[in-house]
Amino acid sequence: MLPINTIICGDWIEVAETLPSGIAHCIITSPAYWGQRLYGWGGDGSCEEKKEPHVWQINEPIQTCLNCGMMAPTLGLEKTPEEHIEKLVVGFRELRRVLRDDGVLFLNYGDKYNAGRSGGHPGGKHSGFQQVDGRYLNESGPNVNGLKQGDLIGLAWRLALALQADGWYLRSDIIWAKALSFCEKYSGSTMPESVNGWRWERHKVKVKAESKSRTAAGEIEGMRKHSGYEIKESAQWQDCPGCAKCAPDGLVLRKGSWRPTRAHEYLFLLAKTSSYFCDMEAVREENVYKDSRDGSVPKPARGDSKTMPGIDCSGRNLRDVFCINPQAYPDSHYATFPEKLVEPCIKVGTSQKGCCPKCGSQWARWIDKAFVGCNYGKRPDNPHISGSLDRPPADAGTTPTTTLGWRPTCKCGIKETVPCIVYDPFMGSGTVAAVAARLGRNYLGSELNEDYVKNQAEYRVAEGETGITKQEQRAGQLALEFE
Repeated sequence: MLPINTIICGDWIEVAETLPSGIAHCIITSPAYWGQRLYGWGGDGSCEEKKEPHVWQINEPIQTCLNCGMMAPTLGLEKTPEEHIEKLVVGFRELRRVLRDDGVLFLNYGDKYNAGRSGGHPGGKHSGFQQVDGRYLNESGPNVNGLKQGDLIGLAWRLALALQADGWYLRSDIIWAKALSFCEKYSGSTMPESVNGWRWERHKVKVKAESKSRTAAGEIEGMRKHSGYEIKESAQWQDCPGCAKCAPDGLVLRKGSWRPTRAHEYLFLLAKTSSYFCDMEAVREENVYKDSRDGSVPKPARGDSKTMPGIDCSGRNLRDVFCINPQAYPDSHYATFPEKLVEPCIKVGTSQKGCCPKCGSQWARWIDKAFVGCNYGKRPDNPHISGSLDRPPADAGTTPTTTLGWRPTCKCGIKETVPCIVYDPFMGSGTVAAVAARLGRNYLGSELNEDYVKNQAEYRVAEGETGITKQEQRAGQLALEFE
């Protein structure tokens, strides 16, 4: 029996090795980025309280601090990005076996800048990783040989090209835009970065400091001490009374670096073969038409001849830039997918109707379409060409479609269907499973941290299936619902 609608606690590669070949219709995942954060759990928190570095005992895929008992995955803490990417390529090779020949993979991965310097800080994201059992882990943050301090490492594309070389079809590099510039209003949000440029400013001196541990808002108490966030000094500052640096006017020149704040990540679309299932109709967008006077306007209602006579277009294909705000998550996982990012991936990568219970082939839409040139006036230079010189539609010549039903893509002759399977080997707080359940798909996943599975993922999936919130479930409403 297939382990569907289950989140298996274990290492992603070890779990994948136990699964049958060709069972997943769609894989949506985001592995730990290299050199980003320590995803720790358990332990007594003594290292953080004392601001001491952890001393790690390595037992792949988990490392355990010999001082405080904290546990953390080793993935993402390799010495070099090459070692990290090599490990991912091996794991995704196993995922390719689990994926159906007509399946697709959506892979989210971010980038970072080279540290290029030594030193470190106890309790930080890469705090004092010491060598135990002959293994080296980042002692001072990511520092890539051959790169200068501040160089963009290019991790996302390094991984994508490595997977392509290993046999995956690299079909699209989708930009997940978290915030936009050059628009009428600020759009989206992203983490602030220290990029100040050159400026003169009043010289300040620190007059008081006290130890303070900075933790994420909403973090549950059971994991409060193991967030991987830095321990910093909170301080009070006042104008410098006068020194050699700022004399005679109290100002000092700061020569800070500058670059645009990173507000995007990549979502790569990869496939196992050149013939993969996709449902374009499930993610069609409303057409937008250019208006020379005020930017753009939505497509008018069908038959609205006063505005644009003759338009009969049913939407455009999804673009490869997704403008989706990061989604706040109140509990203790710091790298959650926004549900709006996962939803179009599931809709286009799996059939809403389902699949054949015998062979797993997905049912495809039966559509009726007729090409329409979007006639709303003849061009004065050529009356036989549809369109206008001053107000051309953004997608002239689109194809309006109507879904008449669904038909199987196999010859098994079975009229019943079962839900398609969406797989996430790095399930975390369960976003992919929750969205899959809400959309009527089956889900399957793995997660190394048992606490995430029990205290987060299972509640989120149940909310997707029943609509009962996590708080209501903990209050006992879920049990009452099924009595």
